[in-house]
Formats: sequence, C-alpha cells, structure tokens
Amino acid sequence: WGDVSLAITEAVTIENYFVSAKLPLPETSSADLTVQADIVNHLAHAFNGTLHFQMGEIRVEQSVQLAAGERKTIILDPPSIQALHLKAPKLWWPVGYGDPYLYDAQLSVEAGGKTIDKKAFKAGIRQMTYSEDGGDLRIWINGRRFIARGGNWGFGESMLRYRAREYDAAVRYHREMNFTMIRNWVGQIGDDAFYEACDRHGVVVWQDFWLANPWDGPEPDDNE
Repeated sequence: WGDVSLAITEAVTIENYFVSAKLPLPETSSADLTVQADIVNHLAHAFNGTLHFQMGEIRVEQSVQLAAGERKTIILDPPSIQALHLKAPKLWWPVGYGDPYLYDAQLSVEAGGKTIDKKAFKAGIRQMTYSEDGGDLRIWINGRRFIARGGNWGFGESMLRYRAREYDAAVRYHREMNFTMIRNWVGQIGDDAFYEACDRHGVVVWQDFWLANPWDGPEPDDNE
C-alpha cells in the first residue's frame, strides 16, 4: 500500500542522515550542531570525495575515503568543525511554546567537481532532556518544562489510505486542539509523512517500539 520507488546507482549514496543540537542551557543564544550520515560506496573500487553540509548560514565540508563496497558513518561535530557552532539559532518549539521553525538543510557528496548524490531535508534545532527522579517523568524542551497533552494514535485509518495530505490535516487538528504530543501507539505509524507533519505543526511524538505491548505483544524487557 505504500509508495514504491526504484533507484539505480553505480556510485555513492547518502543514507540515514540526521542533525542534532546541543544548547548551552539555560541559555539558548547558540547551538552546537552534530551531523551524522551513512555514506555507502557501491563501486567495485575505492572512492575519494567530499561530503558537503549546508544549513542556514552554515557551510562545511569533509573529505571522505571509502574502500570498495564500504559503508561508513560520517560524523561532523563542533569539536572538529568550529563552523557547526551556530549563533542566535531559530529554535523549534512545540504547540503553544513558540514557532516550530525548520531549517532547510542539504547533504551532498562530490568528486571531481561532480555531485554524486544529494539529500535535501528539513531540520529543527531543539534539545530534549528528561528526569525520572522520584519515579515521575519530567520533560524539558530547550530548557523549558514541557507538559504533554494528547492521546494515542494507531494506524492512520483502517484502509491505510493516509498520505502526506491526510497526515498534514490530521496533525493540524491536533495542533488546533492544543495537543502537544501524539503517542504513536505501539509504533503502528511508520510513514515519513507523519513525522514530517508533526515537525511542521510542532507536535512531539512519543514513539513506542513496534507492538511492544506487555499485555498482547513482545515484552520489551525480555530480549529473547
């Protein structure tokens, strides 16, 4: 029922990319960004190229060397790249706390002046922390106490017809009801469009493991 795509490549691809942020809490006047991505060499010989990252005013690059058929996780972080220290960042906030601002970001791999692969995506600057002191869960976002209001959501609907338009409308309803969180009930929704809609509308996702219900599914504490 989901989207099907076919990609043909004879070179190098970017996969599993992610941007995280660390703030000097309680201050939010700057942010240190860490970028992580898997670079996969599909060639039968070694590859030497450059990984480029752009986000807002940030422009950084790092050389990449891969053996034939190698997959390597590349991490760009502030200790090694000072340019990943962002001043006066626009933060992502949940419903009722501020604007869920998303930056335009891009990763690309180049060699010999030619772009081999490129991924464009949205990324929010936010830092979530929590405490379980005294047996109670407390959550903070960007240093502010976060109060979760919302409910469970399983499959989008029974016929599995939800796509980007339907997810956007449904999550917008949550925002308009001043809900701040959706529990992805036992991990039943896996569509990127769902998470992208939550990012746009400022709704936090409580992500359950797939069918990890002690009553009628796998027991999370029992690895076997």
